[in-house]
Amino acid sequence: MRRRICLVGTAIAAVPFAAAVIAISPANAASKAAKAVVLKCNISLSTAPPAGSNSVSQPPSSGNQYGAVHCPPKALFGPGLEEDSFTVPDSGDMVGSYTQYFGAGSIHGTFDLSPQPGVLSPTTFANEAWTGTVTVTGGTGVYARARGKNGTLTCTSPDTVHLTCVEKLKLKQL
Repeated sequence: MRRRICLVGTAIAAVPFAAAVIAISPANAASKAAKAVVLKCNISLSTAPPAGSNSVSQPPSSGNQYGAVHCPPKALFGPGLEEDSFTVPDSGDMVGSYTQYFGAGSIHGTFDLSPQPGVLSPTTFANEAWTGTVTVTGGTGVYARARGKNGTLTCTSPDTVHLTCVEKLKLKQL
């Protein structure tokens, strides 16, 4: 009888511990983390010269860009790196795909930027501005469930090679 009482007492004492383990299990943590997050990033990109060249055509009709990205809050994203590839079809828009790398994973998606009229100089190809949309189609690491569409992307450039952008997007899952 004494043995049964000890086993029952041990089982009762273990219930709060088991409940705590279930409450903080990865599956429950993931479901609690699936909240919407507003992403507002400042991005500085430079267009890389094509293979075998030491210069970028002005303005470039396609290419790859690399640079720094900073997305507050630091606890969730913080500083990172971005890479993208783009083309400028006959429509004049800059369309492409991108990946942003952070310490806890990455997010990736697509963008479509339209040039702002009257900004690009036809003789120097300087001072261009772009506005458009950005979409997050997925991620890796803690951002594996990240999704978002209809975000805005606004970029300016003094020389068509270096871009400064602001990205605003609501991520529906994270």
